[in-house]
Amino acid sequence: MNKDYVIWIDVEDIFQYFENNARPSGIQRVVFEILHVIRQQAAQKPGIGRIVLTRRGKEEACLLSSVTFEELEALFSIRSEEKITPPRTTAAKKTRQNARSLMRSFRHTVIRRLESLPPELARPLLNIAVNQLRALQLLKRYARSKLHRPASTAVQPAPVAPPSPAYVAAHPEASPSPGDIFLILGAAWSEPDFGERLARLRKVFGVEPVLLVYDLIPAVRPEWCALSLICDFRHWLDTTLPQCGRLLAISHSTASSVEEYARKQRLTLQGPVQTIPIGSGFGPPRHAEGERPLGLPAKDSYVLFVSTLEARKNHLLAFRIWRRMVIDLPRDQVPTLVFAGRVGWLVSDLMQQLENTEWLRGKIRLLRDPSDDELAHLYDGCMFTLFPSLYEGWGLPVTESLVNGRPCVASNSTSIPEAGGPLTRYFDPEDFDDAYRVVRGTIEDRAGLKAWQEQVRTQFKPVPWEDSADAVLDACHAAYLSGGLS
Repeated sequence: MNKDYVIWIDVEDIFQYFENNARPSGIQRVVFEILHVIRQQAAQKPGIGRIVLTRRGKEEACLLSSVTFEELEALFSIRSEEKITPPRTTAAKKTRQNARSLMRSFRHTVIRRLESLPPELARPLLNIAVNQLRALQLLKRYARSKLHRPASTAVQPAPVAPPSPAYVAAHPEASPSPGDIFLILGAAWSEPDFGERLARLRKVFGVEPVLLVYDLIPAVRPEWCALSLICDFRHWLDTTLPQCGRLLAISHSTASSVEEYARKQRLTLQGPVQTIPIGSGFGPPRHAEGERPLGLPAKDSYVLFVSTLEARKNHLLAFRIWRRMVIDLPRDQVPTLVFAGRVGWLVSDLMQQLENTEWLRGKIRLLRDPSDDELAHLYDGCMFTLFPSLYEGWGLPVTESLVNGRPCVASNSTSIPEAGGPLTRYFDPEDFDDAYRVVRGTIEDRAGLKAWQEQVRTQFKPVPWEDSADAVLDACHAAYLSGGLS
């Protein structure tokens, strides 16, 4: 190969995400940070001709629809402190919704609303809704398998035809060439039949897929997920992983999980999973400016837990630790615990316990959807941060804490020690006594905590996002040099 190749970056999932969500989650932020620097990094690499962002194009021709970096950046242009009003949907647009968009709406709207109801009402209704959704998906896959199953008496489906020369001439950016790279950085499992589309792209255009994997939570720890997500995610893994010439992961823990899953499912991977460095934080560190926003606790009087409230994040353990501390210690020696984030799923029992105890009579507080300014002041004034999560693909809240100069007491589970490194203190999230000992010891040793805070401020070295983009581009080049999948 001696020609320059094009890297086609799939961003379909980002546009789909913003159809149902106003603010980006961790995955969308990671993708945005990498894309923000990847064009400049690519210019320094030999062999790369262009970087093209793509959405799903003309399906019957397996074409790609290009979008500009400016269009993508527009999705992230609304600052998190601004109030967001969902766009109105016209009647004509509603009538054009297809079955897939209705299915996504059902998953993201109906199911989440049911989960917000009282447990005694939500559980039976949620089970009915999820089982109906699952049955529809299984029926669809059964029908598809019957249509595509080879049989001597059945008419074989026609092969996918390459796009016509006239179409290619009219859409030059929508036509990859053999050896080009198809890079998947985001949450591609949100797109139905993504693996099948990837196989068609490989067959028609000869592109080399490169995939970044974040975690395997719906496949390996399904107790924290809706049944519909579990089915979709496993189908995505089984159909996508074998198509990719290079598999990347955001942590060694995730890389090991992918390889173990492939062994158990007897999937053939084209090579080992490569871990790439993940940049530290999103944008520059937050600096508290101006007066402290009203309603925040006083500086140095609280511990901060930044995360969506969901079962996997283990807010229940934090509640149990604080409940025991208000029994064991004088009340004025127990700092307030601040939950900063929106209320998510599978936490209705926890929310009821908090209400029943009057939020431990004010020793636990919830700040929903904090603005950037509020977060800056929360980080600036906290004693330390807490992150007791049971399972992570990386551990973004830990690195966010360190970037903002605040030490973190965190779970030692999965990839979190990779994110926190030697400047973070750890406990076993499955061992209440161990967690209680570490958290209480940190609170009581004020001199040691002050020295630890200074150590974080002076010794933490953030990873630049350019390192992440470099690793991704190097993987793309290796896939290009490999010359195709066997």
